[in-house]
Amino acid sequence: MNDALAVLGAGRVERPARGRGPGVLVLAGAGTSRGALVEGCRRLADHGFVAWAPAAEGAGDAPADGEAVERLFRLDAVEGSRVGVVGLGGGGALALAAASQRVAVALCLEPGDGVEGFEPGGSPDAQRLEARVLLVCAEKDPAAEEGLPGLREALHAAGARVELRVVPGVEAGFLDPLRADRYDARAARLAWDAALAVLRAEL
Repeated sequence: MNDALAVLGAGRVERPARGRGPGVLVLAGAGTSRGALVEGCRRLADHGFVAWAPAAEGAGDAPADGEAVERLFRLDAVEGSRVGVVGLGGGGALALAAASQRVAVALCLEPGDGVEGFEPGGSPDAQRLEARVLLVCAEKDPAAEEGLPGLREALHAAGARVELRVVPGVEAGFLDPLRADRYDARAARLAWDAALAVLRAEL
């Protein structure tokens, strides 16, 4: 693991070993632990991305608008004309809300009911949603059947290339290393591998 964490304002930046790379904004919901947030940023950096988590402690108060995306672009380490956004837990809705023409991909990992009520056409940016969207949830999360299929269809109708991936055999919380009762290292690796593959393809 690359342990070089640098502080940026109220958040944290983790850079890949070569120091530069495509940028990824990491947004966490209120229920997301610091452990899940840091692990996600480190995975991204290990695979060549510059990860910025504005709410470094998983407080769920990170900006979800164009300002956060623009601040990411202003980092000297960020390369490319577009970035990615990863939403963890309730941060899934924040990731979708941040998606705009300068965001190539929005990843919602374990969004649960955090995306309930999200309307793809609810803002000028969302109306031109061109980002590729990946929704990842646990098989035993009620959202896998009750909310996310409908969201997938709504996002598709809004112009997004969208995929819903259900991780078999696990419950909500399988990505959080601080939840010993739910964390599943193998399933977490598979989910992140899928997310990283999309980021590499789009960025």
